[in-house]
Amino acid sequence: MPARATPRGGSSPAPCHGHGSRAFCAKPAALVPTFPADTTSIRWKVAAYARVSTDSQDLEVQFSEIRQNITQRGWVLVATYSDVASGAKENRLEFRQLLADAARRRFEAVIVQRFDRAARSVKQLVETLDHLRRCRVAFVSIKEDVDTSTAAGELIFHVMAAIGQFERALIGDRIRSRLLRARALGKVLGRPRAAVRGDQVLALRSKGHSYRVIARRLRISAALAHRLAHQSPAEAG
Repeated sequence: MPARATPRGGSSPAPCHGHGSRAFCAKPAALVPTFPADTTSIRWKVAAYARVSTDSQDLEVQFSEIRQNITQRGWVLVATYSDVASGAKENRLEFRQLLADAARRRFEAVIVQRFDRAARSVKQLVETLDHLRRCRVAFVSIKEDVDTSTAAGELIFHVMAAIGQFERALIGDRIRSRLLRARALGKVLGRPRAAVRGDQVLALRSKGHSYRVIARRLRISAALAHRLAHQSPAEAG
């Protein structure tokens, strides 16, 4: 069984902070893999995560393969989490709970059938792996044969993080290029101005409404409502 990476100098796990799904872990020191001679005595506590997109799909297909893999490794399954939701969604309640429990160190590894069960983009996956890494919790994907507790798994994490950064840079470059081209063509960028007059604001003010309430009603900002109420007739015209 692969040995788990441990912090340099044998330091203790990174401290965790917060409560509930907002719990997080401090950034760990550099990891240096160690390989104990007797790996059979290591019985990690692990959590399993499975996800399907629709109710018609069977979560047990994933859990069955995960349990078999855990048994082969000699680990102990202590928690299971599952969601019926698209992987692109950020509001997967069970997955958020898994990350919160990882911050509390309720298990030592998270195991999934394959990468896309945990995330549907490089950005999502890197963020998940980084959170778990900070919490000293390993991530194992069966299909891709990745275990971040090993030296090879740590290398894969850094490669994926670099790819994610490159992907974000490309997106940023494309957006900037489109904005520059739009300006060159004379297009007006940003939200269109709301066709709201100062007398509309004043009429609502005379009824005792606050600028915040007026802003909600007229679908403008409170600052703009205040400015329209105090503009001169020349400015209004």
